[in-house]
Amino acid sequence: MVVFSLFATPNTYAQLDGELQSLNNLLKNKPMYDARKQAQLDSLKKLMSVYKMVTPSKIDLCIELGEEYQLFKADSSLVYFERAQDMARELNDKYYMLIARLKKLRPEIILGFHAEARDDFESIDVNEIPEALKSNYYEAGYRINSFALNSLGRDVAFYGEFSARTRHFRDKWVASLPQTNIQHRLYSVEQAIDAGKLELGKTLALDLMEDLPVSTNEYGIAAAMVAFIYDQVGDNQKAINYYIKSAKSDIICSVKENAAIFRLAMMLFDMGYIDNAYNYIYASIEDAAFCNAQVRVYNASKMLPVIESSHRAEVRQHERMLKGYVVVVSLLAVGLVFAIFFLMRQMKKLSEARRKLVDANSIKDEYMGQFLGLCSVYMKRLDVFTKLVGRKLSLGQAEDLYKQIKSNKFNEDQHKGFYEEFDNAFLKIYPTFIDDVNNLLNEDDRFTMDVPNRLNTELRIFALLRLGINDSSKIAEFLKYSVNTIYTYRNRVKNKAKNRESFEDDIMKIGVIE
Repeated sequence: MVVFSLFATPNTYAQLDGELQSLNNLLKNKPMYDARKQAQLDSLKKLMSVYKMVTPSKIDLCIELGEEYQLFKADSSLVYFERAQDMARELNDKYYMLIARLKKLRPEIILGFHAEARDDFESIDVNEIPEALKSNYYEAGYRINSFALNSLGRDVAFYGEFSARTRHFRDKWVASLPQTNIQHRLYSVEQAIDAGKLELGKTLALDLMEDLPVSTNEYGIAAAMVAFIYDQVGDNQKAINYYIKSAKSDIICSVKENAAIFRLAMMLFDMGYIDNAYNYIYASIEDAAFCNAQVRVYNASKMLPVIESSHRAEVRQHERMLKGYVVVVSLLAVGLVFAIFFLMRQMKKLSEARRKLVDANSIKDEYMGQFLGLCSVYMKRLDVFTKLVGRKLSLGQAEDLYKQIKSNKFNEDQHKGFYEEFDNAFLKIYPTFIDDVNNLLNEDDRFTMDVPNRLNTELRIFALLRLGINDSSKIAEFLKYSVNTIYTYRNRVKNKAKNRESFEDDIMKIGVIE
């Protein structure tokens, strides 16, 4: 948290918020991905039901179903591996019996049957395993020991023993696989990390991610490994980014026995992202419960009360801030009502003046000038008030409100509303202004307005010019642009005029009654 806060910039936080929003959107679509996964499983079940007799092909389908269920619903996975084992016994096929026996060890440890899985594994005589199944045997040994290792703290007496056994079986497993095999490449990354070669591990993992689609479990594991490496070297920003990538892959693949979203929740909690941490820890528990992954449920459940307590406290704080904000907004709304009422009265007067005093152009311009002056003052007051609110709230813990105010969104909304009111008022006084300006321009360069009763920036500049505001610095202040930008716009439009030299003088003649 300290490292992140020291080096994080506003752009960093904005990027993180964007990534988290993307993950949140994906979480909302989780039922869709789970339905797609279930449809795939149902298709395999339907295919298996075609076989009326037990055959090797039917056993293969049963094992495939067990593998597909493995990280989705572990108890169903165990059921299909045991069913495959029973079918192999029926055929007295020792090869398939051994495959199913080795395969079912992983869902057993996910479900929490550690002792049973270990006893079953240790009862297997490695000398009786055919060469074709050696990698399956080594993988099973790795899964059993690494799962136990991840459940222990480094200060536990048996940690060194499980660490050595995990390394032994992993190295045997990786060595038994072709170098082009995805599992070989993936767990070579873990070997590099285990050996302290973090840069090598990161390079291998990133290369593998480039070769894999996001919709594969191996992509998610590789991303989690990269995140772990960045976490180890203290680069929290990149660690979080890759944990997000891993969590997204898990959602798309419907992997319920996952760790990335849990680790992401812990890091975000430390950073003060309580709402996101609460949602992710809850999602982690939900996935683990669905999969019946006992250790995942236990680990996530331990942290839930801590995060939930912070979440409740933050909600209460938000409620208090919201009440204060409602009061402030209410006062602003009252002020806006009076201001709008006053502005509408001014517009009505201007409209009446145009109808009744057709030959009094100077009075019409004066009213418009008063209207603009009033609105400009009002906008400045809103700017000052918004900055004051931002400073006062920044002294407390109202981070979200502070960010809203600091973002100038309120000011932008007021400016946008004011420009709309200005356009309406100006075009009521000069209803043919757009056509009159277009008549001064070359035919190919004339303005086409998509929204009726609205001016674009160029037309608004010359509308102000028509009202007698000729100073580019004042126009720039009014439209919130730089002076150079105003000069550019003015020259660009003048270059499109039929008569460039007299263009601005011709603008001043629009609406003048001779």
